[in-house]
Amino acid sequence: MKLLTLTLGLILTSAVVFGQSHSQQIKLTNKTQTMMSQNSTNSDPVYTATDLKFLQRCLMLAEEALDAGDQPFGSILVNADNEIIAEARNRINEKNVLAHPEIELAVWAMENLSLEERREAIMYTTGEHCPMCAGAHGWAEIGSLYFLHSAEQLGTWLSDMGVGPAPIEFVPAKDIMKNAVIKGPGQGEMLKKIKELHQRYYQD
Repeated sequence: MKLLTLTLGLILTSAVVFGQSHSQQIKLTNKTQTMMSQNSTNSDPVYTATDLKFLQRCLMLAEEALDAGDQPFGSILVNADNEIIAEARNRINEKNVLAHPEIELAVWAMENLSLEERREAIMYTTGEHCPMCAGAHGWAEIGSLYFLHSAEQLGTWLSDMGVGPAPIEFVPAKDIMKNAVIKGPGQGEMLKKIKELHQRYYQD
């Protein structure tokens, strides 16, 4: 009798474990399918469809800067609820060489967000931070940086166009910012678009 009870107990335990394992497998499969579905909606495996939507807004701001006679850089801040809470574009020609959009957003974040809100925020921008902007981003403790083109890519583009070197060394943002999540560069049509905007600025 004891042997029968033990055997039945083992069978029931195995059935429960199998059921839980199967349930977890279904959840993981569904999650994987969702991720694949998100990636299939865009042409850039680096970014989700949501990321691309925000980077598209950055491109629009960069084009606004170009139309105003300035270098094509645009940036936005997005909160934990996927809402754009602040945006800025390059204004070097309007103000001075320090008027980068990332600096403006870092200052805005310090003045308007709590530390927790800053750590949950993502800064989307057309170009990887210069060392000045990376420092501001790092000191403001903004959680993430997602960019379209890298500083290295921009340097290559400008060199190909015969543009002289900048007065500073461009260090990768990851070598300056300790605690931020950094993603980039992008690929495909959006990367091609921002390159074209830089070409227009220097060749028009």
